[in-house]
Amino acid sequence: GISSSDNPTSLGSMSFKDSSMGMSSMTSGVTMESSPSPPWTSSMNDDGPATLKPGAPKKGMMLGKKKPGDTMFGGFTDPAPAQADAEEKPVEQAAPPTVNPLLDPVKVDIEEKITADLEVEGGLSGEAVCTGQFQVTVMDAAKAGLVCFKLAPQNQEFKYKVHPNLNKASHANNILEVRDESRAFRANAPAPLLKWQLKSSDDAFLPVSLSCWPTSTSDGTQIVLELELTDDNVTLEDVHIRFPASQSSRPAISSAEPGEAIYDPSMQQVHWQIQQLDKSDSTGTLEFAAGADSASLMPFTFEAVRRGQTRCPMDIVECYHQARKDPISFTLEKACIYELRIGA
Repeated sequence: GISSSDNPTSLGSMSFKDSSMGMSSMTSGVTMESSPSPPWTSSMNDDGPATLKPGAPKKGMMLGKKKPGDTMFGGFTDPAPAQADAEEKPVEQAAPPTVNPLLDPVKVDIEEKITADLEVEGGLSGEAVCTGQFQVTVMDAAKAGLVCFKLAPQNQEFKYKVHPNLNKASHANNILEVRDESRAFRANAPAPLLKWQLKSSDDAFLPVSLSCWPTSTSDGTQIVLELELTDDNVTLEDVHIRFPASQSSRPAISSAEPGEAIYDPSMQQVHWQIQQLDKSDSTGTLEFAAGADSASLMPFTFEAVRRGQTRCPMDIVECYHQARKDPISFTLEKACIYELRIGA
């Protein structure tokens, strides 16, 4: 499935300006001398596209200026240990990747993240930022090394970036395909083909509203939080709302509906968890008291996942082999992760 880890997806040097999920471009890249074309980057973590451990450089690696197609992720390659060993010990051959014939030869992950800061009483503070990517992992390179996708027409409100190994003219016609056969996909190496971004200052861009009502009491603060799903077409799962609260403030939860709320002493937070919010169960309320001022109970956070849909419409109409034109089967996972911060 798609991981909703805390690490946002990195945009590499293809990053959108001011993107909270981006990272600055690298000025030089590490390339393998034997690699004639820009590599498909296998890692999309926030700490950089490919982790290179410090130490003596491996034989056959060099620091070089950027090549024309290297611009997406700083031109890093991440040679597999077998490749490095093969260079140092030419006798050993890397074993061919094993392929499970029962699996679809292609896996597609379409993942989006929407982040925003909100005011305590509700409404956006600044802009909500939606950033997403279309990532492909080829399981069987013999069947699907030249896989391509025909997409439904793209929503032009979003800004799109296409991987430099792809044909940009084809993308204008809603087709994702490599520029030439030398840039075919490697087996088991996740490759981000397309990225998009949209910023909005419209409160309706978010499918939920949160209104928090802190009241001072003789021995601290009483918090009432109202939550409402404002978009009937959206179902949110794995909803987590967390308020910071020290153990010394002795938080006492009086009600949480729906779901359940607990005080987690190890994390020092009041944690309200709701399995699902949908049109049949679209509102919720949390009430608790703590022996602290309201400022120390802020900011609180909201996290949720919308599975099977993204804010940017991204639908695959056809998946086929670029040269042979025969259809290729694929698995698809699609999700939009919401991460909101309230009262910052």
